[in-house]
Amino acid sequence: MKKRTKITLRTKIYLTIVGLLSLTGVFYAQFPPSHPTPFVFTVPFPTSAAAARDLLLVSEYCSENIRKVDCNGFATLFATLPGFGSCQEKYMAIAPAQSAAAGFNPRDVFVTEGPNVYKITTGGIVTLFAGPIAGCLSADHNGITFDHTGPPGIFGNDMIVTCQEGSVFRINGAGTVTQIASLPLPVGGEIEGPAVVPAGFGPHGGKIWVADESDNSVHAIGPPPTYTVTLNILSHVSTEGVFVIPPPPCAFCDLPPTGPSAFFQTEQQMFQLVWRYPLTDFTLPPPGLGGNVLLTSEAGVAGSDTSLVTVSGGAYVQTSFGPRPPGNNEGSAFVDCDVPLISPTPTPTATATSTPTSTPTSTPTSTPTSTPTSTPTSTPTPTPTPGGFACQSSTSIPFNFNDFPINAGNYIWFTSVLKAHGLPTSSVVTITFTNQTITIPGVGGGTFNVPNGTVIFDPAVNFATTTFDPSGNSTTTVPSNPTLKGNTFFSGLDFHVPSNLPGGEKNVTWSGTITVDTPGVSICWQWAAAVYPMAHFSGDPSLLGVKPVDDKVQNPYLNSDHAGTPENFKQFVLPGGTGGGASNFTGSLSATKCVCR
Repeated sequence: MKKRTKITLRTKIYLTIVGLLSLTGVFYAQFPPSHPTPFVFTVPFPTSAAAARDLLLVSEYCSENIRKVDCNGFATLFATLPGFGSCQEKYMAIAPAQSAAAGFNPRDVFVTEGPNVYKITTGGIVTLFAGPIAGCLSADHNGITFDHTGPPGIFGNDMIVTCQEGSVFRINGAGTVTQIASLPLPVGGEIEGPAVVPAGFGPHGGKIWVADESDNSVHAIGPPPTYTVTLNILSHVSTEGVFVIPPPPCAFCDLPPTGPSAFFQTEQQMFQLVWRYPLTDFTLPPPGLGGNVLLTSEAGVAGSDTSLVTVSGGAYVQTSFGPRPPGNNEGSAFVDCDVPLISPTPTPTATATSTPTSTPTSTPTSTPTSTPTSTPTSTPTPTPTPGGFACQSSTSIPFNFNDFPINAGNYIWFTSVLKAHGLPTSSVVTITFTNQTITIPGVGGGTFNVPNGTVIFDPAVNFATTTFDPSGNSTTTVPSNPTLKGNTFFSGLDFHVPSNLPGGEKNVTWSGTITVDTPGVSICWQWAAAVYPMAHFSGDPSLLGVKPVDDKVQNPYLNSDHAGTPENFKQFVLPGGTGGGASNFTGSLSATKCVCR
């Protein structure tokens, strides 16, 4: 990081990353651009990130605080370093399972600050682990990583620490520091984030790669006992860090509303954000990018895209992974798949679980149903129930598909939405949609089950979320005092089309039972259907990034998209179902049916 002036004005201007493509003129070869989105807004001057499947940490530049971030992007205090009390960069790593071979306790967190390395135990106790390290003279730029290779590890599964001046160290679990290299850098050189690259990854596999920000390059340090230094193995503008993409990648909070996030990148000065990259950036198209390398940039415009490094014919190939987020990009982190989990894993508010699961499948019933007519029906009479419900009502809405044909193998993303009326301002209201089916006459007259949907209106929350459990059942939690504008996501089905549909399908009917637990609350609902290609969608709804509400505030997707939009794949929408493609990411809505009035 270059010397800078602390910025206190936090003007919230959010640029569309893909909109910068016209400025860079980058040709995206084999892989599509990345899709970073703002995720953490509440950490001042974020400087680095460290992530596991159930833990996300962010450090602050101008305080000693380390923040823990939940699945909704909210940050709370995790630990406070004894530190220097001034604005200094702090970089972090979480000890993986392999580090036990070097005497570490997996899941302990390690933080560099100046010449010191601090340890934060799983119990939150902070101690000085190593230092002051001789040869680390700068307050900033001191990188940290672990050797994940083996067993046995190429570098003994030790911690690897780099210092700006070019010194590289191994540190074992006892805190013993061993210098292994000193890179011959020019005055003002800036060595930054290191990574141990897997053996076999091209001519410099099995080595420590280090970023050199001032020299716009990457250097390599070979394995013991010689630790041979090779300078300038790659060029990259303002190189901030080297990152090995886990093979295969994994995710923090494998749930909407954020979608499963695989990579986090801090922007320290301009907007003071942490950006997240969806898991699909590294898994689609198959077989994905696991085992390759990313190079990030701190600054610059032209040529400063994030670089994807692959190997072809024994040589390194660099392609753009997409424009970097605007501002001063500091530390980044992949979700470390090798850090052991602590159960339970984090969930955003309600009862959903973040366990990755197999794709839920739709099951045709054996009994064909009669063909519904398009004639509007009278509203069913609400049925009081003795089970603690104020109202329970069966309901159905027939609707027609448009004339666009739908190819076998594509997905139809069915979504239902609701509006609630008569909500109290001081108590929680729970609404469920159960026993749901969708009848598609053109698919053999089949009727397909829809996972349950639950909507919780809670006056104590101020952020809308949607989560999915392993069976595809959704839970959407929404503020109710005040309420948000427009519709709320109710339930969804990602239907894998088994055979070609010619278009113009009539009387596609969604049915189910709506239950409300609070007297005086009525529900009006609708449904829609959009088509997505098999290559750019998922049968697992937890991977879609489902927008919970229509409103453009107080939810993870600050845009005007409709509730139910699959934000992680919306750019791939096709014509068909009830939508015409383009920007109609959910399809047009059906007629409205109201119950419990």
